[in-house]
Amino acid sequence: MADDAPATPWKADVAAARRGDPSAFESLVRSVQRPVYGLALRLLANEAEASEIAQEAFLRAYQNLHKYDDARPFDLWVMAITRNLCLDLLRRRTKVKTEELESMKEVLPSGEASLEDGAIARQERQSLEAALATLSADDREVLALYYVQKRTTKEIAQVLGCAPGTIMARLFRAREKLRKQMSTEEPT
Repeated sequence: MADDAPATPWKADVAAARRGDPSAFESLVRSVQRPVYGLALRLLANEAEASEIAQEAFLRAYQNLHKYDDARPFDLWVMAITRNLCLDLLRRRTKVKTEELESMKEVLPSGEASLEDGAIARQERQSLEAALATLSADDREVLALYYVQKRTTKEIAQVLGCAPGTIMARLFRAREKLRKQMSTEEPT
């Protein structure tokens, strides 16, 4: 019974959207837009691309709503679409290198109360992001779904199309790689 609970909230909206009710699909989008964008942002590390991918994912979900399996949670279905679009973009990105503008973020003023606290927090965030950037897209993906999206290993397995045990192993390996990368970056 507990496995059916996550899928239930979307069934009525999916049925109404399939009948052509635009407000029903809008409700579906609102219910999952933050996790979809969050996953895209974690995988792509680019806000503009993440926004585009999220929009494309919802467009594809709308176009393929007739293919959606009501037995699966709607959010996981859209997350799988998002993941596939991100992986496609990452594959294309490796073929065409673009200039990184990440360093420009530090030029903009911040609204942090203490300069020292802000500098420390910024350094920690930069260290974590730098360490994450050294990981493969697969490792970043599983870490983002688990820690940022707060998904269970079973849900992640549904999104990625593999067994929950595989996800647990991938999480372990990704955490170890991240831990090793963070320990090598610490000043001695």
